[in-house]
Amino acid sequence: MQQAGPRPAPGVWRFGEAGLHETEGRLEVAGSARALDRSSLQILRLLLRHAGEVVTKDELLEAGWPGRMVAENSLAKAVSRLRAALGDAAEVRAVHGYGYRLACRARFEPASTGSDRAAPRQPEGGDTLPGEASWTLVRPLGEGGSGVTWLARSPVHGERVLKLARDEAGLRGLRREVALARYIHEAIPGQAHVAPVLGWNLEEPPCWLELPYFPGGNLLEWVRARAGAATLDEATRLSLCVSLCEAVAAIHDLGIIHRDLKPENLYPVEDERGLRVVLADLGAGEALAPALPGEAPASGSAPGQGSLDPLATGSLLYIAPEVAAGDAATQRSDVYALGVLVFQLLSGDLRGALGPGWEARIADPLLREDIALAAATDPRRRTLDARTLGARLRGLEARRAGRRAAREQALQARLQAWRRRRELRRRRFGLAVTLALGAGLLATGWMYLESERRRHQAETATAQREAMLAFVTRDILGQADPYDSRSSRATASGIRAAVDRAASRVDGRLQSDPLAAAAVHGMLGSIYFAQDAHDRAITHLEKARAYSLAGGIGDPAGLVQVETTLCDVYRIGGRIDAAEDACASAMEHARGAGEPARQLATLKLGQLRGEQGRQEESLQLLQPLLQAGAFAGDPRLRGELHWALGLSERSRGNYPAARAHFEQLLQAARAMGDDSSWLGWAYNSLGSVLVETGDYARADAVLLRARDVFARTQGEDQIEAQMPEAWRAEIRLLRGQWDEATEILQRIRAAWQDHLPPQHSQQQRIAASLAWADAMAGRSAEAAAALAGVPRRDDPARKRGERTSASRTLRWTRAALALGELDRAGELLDLFEEELGTGLPEPHPLRVEAACLRTEWASLRGEALLARESGQACRTGMARYYAPTDPRLRHLQATRVALATGATAP
Repeated sequence: MQQAGPRPAPGVWRFGEAGLHETEGRLEVAGSARALDRSSLQILRLLLRHAGEVVTKDELLEAGWPGRMVAENSLAKAVSRLRAALGDAAEVRAVHGYGYRLACRARFEPASTGSDRAAPRQPEGGDTLPGEASWTLVRPLGEGGSGVTWLARSPVHGERVLKLARDEAGLRGLRREVALARYIHEAIPGQAHVAPVLGWNLEEPPCWLELPYFPGGNLLEWVRARAGAATLDEATRLSLCVSLCEAVAAIHDLGIIHRDLKPENLYPVEDERGLRVVLADLGAGEALAPALPGEAPASGSAPGQGSLDPLATGSLLYIAPEVAAGDAATQRSDVYALGVLVFQLLSGDLRGALGPGWEARIADPLLREDIALAAATDPRRRTLDARTLGARLRGLEARRAGRRAAREQALQARLQAWRRRRELRRRRFGLAVTLALGAGLLATGWMYLESERRRHQAETATAQREAMLAFVTRDILGQADPYDSRSSRATASGIRAAVDRAASRVDGRLQSDPLAAAAVHGMLGSIYFAQDAHDRAITHLEKARAYSLAGGIGDPAGLVQVETTLCDVYRIGGRIDAAEDACASAMEHARGAGEPARQLATLKLGQLRGEQGRQEESLQLLQPLLQAGAFAGDPRLRGELHWALGLSERSRGNYPAARAHFEQLLQAARAMGDDSSWLGWAYNSLGSVLVETGDYARADAVLLRARDVFARTQGEDQIEAQMPEAWRAEIRLLRGQWDEATEILQRIRAAWQDHLPPQHSQQQRIAASLAWADAMAGRSAEAAAALAGVPRRDDPARKRGERTSASRTLRWTRAALALGELDRAGELLDLFEEELGTGLPEPHPLRVEAACLRTEWASLRGEALLARESGQACRTGMARYYAPTDPRLRHLQATRVALATGATAP
C-alpha cells in the first residue's frame, strides 16, 4: 500500500540564506522567489526534515516520484535543478554510493493557527495491538519526543521490542530505519553485525517496527552483570573490541555511518558463533532517550533506546571533536568513538574519559599506539579505519612477539658492533706492519691479479650459463606437464606451473653458489615481468641483486641487467622512488661493466626521467646514445631508445619529432617479428601522436592494430591490451561522444582493477577522463563524487612529494567547470599555473589548454578582462597546434562568440 507523504504544515523552513514556505511550496533565496518543479520541491522538503543527515537515493526517489519507477539519472537531474535554484545559499552534497545531504542547519518556524489539536491517545501497558501477531505491550524501555520503545509479547513470536511512532516525525523515522535495514539485508544476507528489523506496521496507527530483544542487555548492562569490565580477562575484552571493530567495518563498507557509538547501543551476544557485538540504533530514526531514572530496571535491553542528540547524557564521551564543533559526522568520527570504547574496555572502566594522562591506564605500548591513532583529536591523523584497527587488535600477540624479536635483534647488533670495535683496536698495530710488507708485494702481483680477474669473469659467466641451462632443463622443462588439463593452452599452462614450482626451489638448490643463484633469479624475474606478475618479478630480481652483491659482483654486467630490469618493473608499477634507487645503482655498477652495460643503464635512467616528467633531463641522457649509434646490433633496445625519445618529445609538445621516433620504433618492431609485443607498443605510440595532432580516423585504425597485437602476444587480460583503448577513449572525449567514451573507460577500469592499484598514474588518468565524461553527460553525482576524492592544494599527501600530473589536473578542471564548481576549477587552474606548468616548455599544448579553460572559467564568473586576455592566448595556441577541423576548436569558437556577445560560455 502506497503511503502518502506528510501533509505540509503551516510555516517556513529557514536554512542558509534561503526559506521554504511549506504550505505554498514557495522557495525564496536572499529575498527573491525561485521556481522549483514538483520533484525538486519534494526532494528539498525531505532533505530539510533530515538536514545534515544522509538521505538515501531510494527515499529521495520515493519522495520525488511516489509510486513510480524512475531511473537514478532522474534524481541526479532533479538535484542539479535544485542546486541551480539554491545557488550559494545552501549546499546539497552527494554521498557517493548512498544518497545526498543538505550541508547546513535548518529550523522550522510554525505559523500560528490559533487552536491546538488534541493529541491522539498513546498506547499503554497491557494494550494489545491489532494484527496477526497480537502484540501485548509489557513495559516501556525508552522514550523520546517522537516515539517510545516497549517490551512486547506475542503468542507467535515471544518477547520482542516494538518501537512505536507518536507522530509524523516518528513515522518518518520508522520508515527510514526500515529502508536502512532492508539495504543492509540485501547487501549482506545473513549478517550478524546489526540488529535486524524483523517486521513493521506503517499503514495504520499505531505504527511500529519490530526488533529483537536481548536478554543479556546492552554492553553496559552486560558488563555490570559480570561485576564490571575490570574483572574480565584480557582475552574477553580484546574479543569484544575486535568484534565491535568488525561490526563497524561492515557498515562502513556499505557507506553507512553509525554516528552514535556508545555502550548503550552495543549488544554482546553469546551463541554458537561465539562472543560478538551487535550494533543497534544506526541513526536511522528520531532520537529516543533511555528510560528515566527511577523506572523499574529492565532484565534485558533493546535497540531503540539510544539518542542521536550529540549533547545527550552518555554520548559526550564518544563525540568526535569535529562533530562537536558543528561539522558533519563521517566514518572517521565513528573511528574516534571506537578508539574511546577500546580504551574503556581495555582499561576496565566503561565511563572512563580519554583525557590527559590516559596512557597511564594502558600498560601495553602497542595498544596505546592503536588507541592514539583511532582517537586522535585531528581527524586527519586518524589513519586507522575500523577494519584495520580490528586486525591490529586481533594480531596483538603476533605484534608483541615481533616487537620482542626486534628489540633482541637491536641488542645483538649493538653487541656485535662493540665486539667489532674492540677487535679493530687490537688489529691496528699488526695492520701497520702488514701494510709495509704488502706495498712491495702489490707492485709485483698486479699483473697476475689482473689476468686472474679476467679468467675468473670468464669462468663465472660459463658457470652461470651452465647453472641456468641445468635449471631450465631439469627444474622447469623437466617438471612441466604439457597435458595439464587446467587450461586449453595446455603446454603454456604446464610450463607456467613448472616455473612456479621451480622458483620455490632456487635458494635451496643453488645457495652454495650465489652468482649462479643470481643468474637464475634474474631469469625468473624477467619471466614473471613478461607475465605482468610484478610482485613475483620484484621478489626474484631483488634476490638476484642480493646474491650478486654477496658474491662479490663477479658479473657486473649481469648485475646491471638485473637492476635495469628491476628499475623497469618498479617504474611501470608506479613505485618511482624504488625505481630511482634501482636505476641509480645500475649506473654506479655500470662504470666497471663495460660500454654496453653503461649504455643500457643510461637508457633506463632516461626512461625513468621521462616518467617523472623531467623531459629535458631525459633528452640529455638519451640523445647522446642516439648520436653514438648505441644498440645498433640490438633492434629491441634500438627501438626502445626511439620509443623513450618519442615519449619525451610528445610530452614536450614536439609532435613531428615524436612521430619520427615512433615510426623508427615501428621499423625496429617489425624486424623483431609479428609475435613481439613491441609491435603493439609501436602501433600504440604512433596512434597516440596521431590523436594529439587530430588525425582521429587514422589513429583509431592504428590503435586497433595495437590492441590486436597485445591480445595475441600478451593476452586480453593483461595491462598492455588496454593501453590502446585509453587513447581510443580519448578520441571519443575530444569528439564529445561521452557515452561511448564512458563505455570504453569503464571496460578499462574493470580490466585493470586486479593489476594496478588505484593510485597508479594510469588508473588516475582513467578516473579523470571518466569524471569529465560523466560531468558532460549529466551524470553529475558520479562526477562530483570522483572530483571530491582528488587531493586539494593543501592536502598533506601532496606535501609528501606525491606526483600530480599536469594533464590530469586540467582534466579535473574540465569536470569541475561542467559541474559548475567554479571555486574548485579556479583552484585547479592555479595549481597548474603555479606548480605543474612551470616545468613545461613555452609554448606547450597543455599551456594552451589551460589558457582556454581559464577563458571559460573567467567568462562564467563574469570577469570579462581576464577572459579576453586568456582567450587571446587560447586562440593563438590553438592555431599553432591544431588543424581548423579539429573538434577542440569548436569550444574555442563557442567561447569567442560568448565573449563577443557579453554572454557566459556554455
